[in-house]
Amino acid sequence: MTLTEDFLDAGKAPGTRRLLLALVILGAIFFLSYEGSQPPSVVSSDAPATEFSGARAREILNRLVGDGIPHPTGSPANDAVRGRVIEELQKAGYDPQVQTGFACSEYGTCATVNNVVARLEGTEIGPAVLLAAHYDSVPAGPGASDDGAGVAAVLEIARALKALPRPRHSVIFLIDDGEEAGLLGAHLFVDQHPWAKEVRAAVNIDARGSSGASLMFETGSANEWVVRLYARSVLHPATSSIFYTAYKRLPNDTDFTVFKAAGYQGLNFANIGHVADYHTPLDNLENAEPRTLQHHGANALPSVLALANSELRNPPSREAVFFDLFGQRTIWWPAARSRNLAWAVLILLVFQIVWMIWSKRLALSSFARGLLQWMVALFATIVLALLLRLLIRLPGAIPVNWVAHPVPLVAAFWLLGLTVVVVVARSFSGAAGFWGLWTGVWAWWAALSLVIAWRMPGASYVVLIPAAVAGLVGLPFTLRRRGFTRGSWVPAILPLATAAIVGFAPVLMLYTALGNRFLPAIALVVAVLLTPLAPLLADLDDTSSLSRLAGVGIPIVLTVVAAFLAGVMPAFSAKAPEHVNVDYWSDGDSGKAQWLVFPESGRMPEPIGVAAPFHRVSNGPLPWFTHAVYLTDGPHIDLAAPTFTILESAVEGNERTYRALLRSERGSPAAAVLFPPNSAVDSVEIEGQPLQSESESVRRFLNGWIAYDCVTMPAKGIEIRFHLPAGKPVQVYAVDRSYGLPAEGMPLLKSRPLTATQVQDGDVTVVSRRVQLNP
Repeated sequence: MTLTEDFLDAGKAPGTRRLLLALVILGAIFFLSYEGSQPPSVVSSDAPATEFSGARAREILNRLVGDGIPHPTGSPANDAVRGRVIEELQKAGYDPQVQTGFACSEYGTCATVNNVVARLEGTEIGPAVLLAAHYDSVPAGPGASDDGAGVAAVLEIARALKALPRPRHSVIFLIDDGEEAGLLGAHLFVDQHPWAKEVRAAVNIDARGSSGASLMFETGSANEWVVRLYARSVLHPATSSIFYTAYKRLPNDTDFTVFKAAGYQGLNFANIGHVADYHTPLDNLENAEPRTLQHHGANALPSVLALANSELRNPPSREAVFFDLFGQRTIWWPAARSRNLAWAVLILLVFQIVWMIWSKRLALSSFARGLLQWMVALFATIVLALLLRLLIRLPGAIPVNWVAHPVPLVAAFWLLGLTVVVVVARSFSGAAGFWGLWTGVWAWWAALSLVIAWRMPGASYVVLIPAAVAGLVGLPFTLRRRGFTRGSWVPAILPLATAAIVGFAPVLMLYTALGNRFLPAIALVVAVLLTPLAPLLADLDDTSSLSRLAGVGIPIVLTVVAAFLAGVMPAFSAKAPEHVNVDYWSDGDSGKAQWLVFPESGRMPEPIGVAAPFHRVSNGPLPWFTHAVYLTDGPHIDLAAPTFTILESAVEGNERTYRALLRSERGSPAAAVLFPPNSAVDSVEIEGQPLQSESESVRRFLNGWIAYDCVTMPAKGIEIRFHLPAGKPVQVYAVDRSYGLPAEGMPLLKSRPLTATQVQDGDVTVVSRRVQLNP
């Protein structure tokens, strides 16, 4: 007997020691998973010219956005940033060109955008690789991380590629405009630039936060091919096919969405840490994490080189299952194998269970109780998690999706998953015993791995690998005829450790990625991952009553303490403020004016409420408002209303065709025309650009109204063509908006507390008017 076996198996009550060992192992894996999810250290500026240096990229980022000025598409500040991008490319030895054009998104937003493009010629004539990031920001923030860091990474990579041997295929650099307005620069490049036809693979860099690892979260359809290249080339991977599987089901887009639609393969990178800075004034140079910038380059440079030196023509469109192991290497296999592996694991475990029951090593009733305890544990976890989230919400602790102090909140739901597993397993341990709980747990895992491998193969590894380890490690123990208990900690602890190794890392990302709406999901997944603890808890039957009480009581107490701390922590801080926009709205028809405040939490910050007599309404003064807003009367300011002038109309069958001019008479940078629900507007063209019909989800967002928007409104206005049913009068709205408030709004802005900030478009001045379209 080894020293470890002596420690684990000897004595009257080895159960406590086994459980402590399991918890120590889980703690170590948790630490390694957390550390493995952190970006690497910054490479200094004196690194060889062939390497990506985060310090050099940081200097570029400072030159690009160090002034801290927001630079939305069409603004003079955006022109200045574009000039700096061009200068950096010229310094690196390139001949950058500007592609200018008018582009529209599927959401009805259009703009004149200016892309910066350059290329590094390969040694062969043929397909090319695209490296992309966007340089525009939202109106509310300077965009240092979204996507200034991506641009700085692209520019540093472009410099490094000049110092490296020329790759086989050409590399095209696209630093595009209008991403925040609707991926407009990417659309313009794909649809109109002659180089776009050469591209077969793209690497895109973006952000949804100011820190964290550079996650490879999306690929093209040739998943297996590109993941194989990524695994071979990237030294500090941060990825999972779970991200890829989930992202396909989310209503989120980046420029890579446009590239995928164009048939490009490739990789999409983004960081999601400290989402409180995203699209706010806090997305500045000071908050941009240098290690994140280093990680972008450490990911993108070798990925671009691997793609540019590979066979780009017609890669096989097969998908892979993949994940990183503590940020050190990428594990992958073809997704098609997951189903076969899941069947093999299920058959292996069923064989062991049947053998144990047939050889009378396991009572059928014990196995049934083991199955039942797994179901009870998961059902109890989800019910209690929903109740816990409700209890924490009642005092207003989580009024928004991401709060300023999430650690106790997330810890409460991790601990809840652990607590339920412990309590339920102890409740069933007397009747089920060690092997009843072991077989019950792994029978469910094997069945679950088959279902997930069938429905969502990208997520299958989290259950498939631990189930496979359990089946293999359990063989010599389940087939024994004698000495049945000695060493039984092995088939319990090893698969448990495996479940933690593959499962903890993605669960650590859940809150950061999806927020408190998914807190119950965190508890549920943690409970699933920890159900292999159940057999070890059966061993506590042989311990003292104090040990049994501690085994159940400690996790309960820790959960209660964490939940209490989550409930009393402030939801907002100066470093993680609430999103609160203030608008000035003027009705161009009646002259009525109002101040509008949009607190993300739905609760008016007290200092703003004191500054003026606001009252809450369920929707705003315009009919497409779908959320609560606080209103108060505003001063009349002489602002010219936008115009929507019918230039020409004619009846064609059952439809009337219109040609109209939308113009901001006060020179606002953005203006829109909105058609009411069921107006049946069709065949819309803006400046000759045909627009596709808006989806139902977009219409629901605007309460059924249909908006056509231009965010780079020229002084002459824009021409819009459209069809409406003949004989039907329609009243539309013409709306323009400018960024910032009139001088009369300064008292309100000064009253906004440090724990609140503007977001996205920020504070805006809006003028609207109604226009009747007669049949």
